[in-house]
Amino acid sequence: MDPEDEIIEGEITSGTVVDNGQAAALLSLEELIKNHIDSVAKLRIELKKVREMFDDSFESNPTFRELSEAAAEGVKKKLQLKQQISKQPSVASLAQKMKDFRFDLSEQGKTLSALLEDYRTQTGATQIETHSGEMMDIVTSAKLVKRSSK
Repeated sequence: MDPEDEIIEGEITSGTVVDNGQAAALLSLEELIKNHIDSVAKLRIELKKVREMFDDSFESNPTFRELSEAAAEGVKKKLQLKQQISKQPSVASLAQKMKDFRFDLSEQGKTLSALLEDYRTQTGATQIETHSGEMMDIVTSAKLVKRSSK
C-alpha cells in the first residue's frame, strides 16, 4: 500500500475530519469544562449560604440594626436632594451629555472589539502598537451564557 493511500480512522464533525486521538482529547476537554461548570455552580451555592449566615450575624445585633436604619434614612434624604438638584436645567443637560458619552463609548468599544478580532484573524498578530507608540496585547474573552428556552 502506498503511504499516500493510508486510511486514517476518524469521524467527520461540522465538515472537519477529527482522528480518534483528537476526538478523545476533545471529549476529555469537554468533560473537564463540564466538571468546572458544576464546580463553579456548587461554589456559588456554598458562597450564598455562607454570605447569608454572615449577613445574619450583623442583622441580629440590635446596635448594628439601629445604625443601619439611621444610615438608610440619611441615604434616603441624600437621594431626595440629589433628585431635586438633578432637575435643574444645567445639571439635567450634563446628565444627558454623560449618558450620550457612555453610549458612544459602548458603541466605540464594540466596534474596536470587532476590528481587533478581524485584525487578529487576518494577521495572526496578538499585539498592536498605538499612535503613541504603546504596545498593547489583543485579548479575547470567552464566557458561558445560559440559552433562553424558546
